[in-house]
Amino acid sequence: MSPLREFRSLTTRFEEDVKIDLLRRYYLIFEGANTERKYFQGVANNRKELDINSQIELVILHKEGDIGSFSHPIKLLELIEEKKKYLKRNGKFDRTIDRFVIVFDRDSYEATKDYVEFIDKASVDNILIVTSPCFELWLILHYQNAIEKHIIPNKKRLFDNEKVSSSHTFASRLFSEISGTNPKSGTFFNKLKSRIDLAIEQEKSLERDIFKMDTEIGSNVGVLIEQMREDPRDMLNKD
Repeated sequence: MSPLREFRSLTTRFEEDVKIDLLRRYYLIFEGANTERKYFQGVANNRKELDINSQIELVILHKEGDIGSFSHPIKLLELIEEKKKYLKRNGKFDRTIDRFVIVFDRDSYEATKDYVEFIDKASVDNILIVTSPCFELWLILHYQNAIEKHIIPNKKRLFDNEKVSSSHTFASRLFSEISGTNPKSGTFFNKLKSRIDLAIEQEKSLERDIFKMDTEIGSNVGVLIEQMREDPRDMLNKD
């Protein structure tokens, strides 16, 4: 199995940073090969502008080679567990600061039983970031009055998220129409980064409990970004 390639947010330090006293490190793996990864790479590249705490590091995990097509949440869990073993074997694992994040779509699962069983299993020692039906729901929240204008009027079609063309599901086409941008392109983040606070606030009006997302539209991406803005010392006291 090919190793996961790492993109680290602290590889290039800010000029005024002399030394980073790292207190939390997030390893993130994604279901999609493009949209989710490029979004969080954008977060990592703009961490100072987005108020990500300087004592937090983001490690974006890239799937390449024979694992490049791995997308189902079960496969992502396998890769994360392999990553943990690798870090431990090489003396690079720190239980105090290392956190492992699996980002996936609720509509990866058709059956409630399978979805709930996966969450029960994967949430042990991992952070699960879920969008229902898919990550484009979170992207739509970056636009003003997204819930009233786009989500509520299309609630059933969004939840079902059926394929509507060779390149789009209903949600991805809706985001493309709203934004004028292909969510799989490498440029969409620059249009959204100034609206992340809006997305977080609008997300609070939707379901954020990943168990309840089995039957409801929702997202907890904003929960993770809010966490990344906190003082890691406060989070250590909660753990």
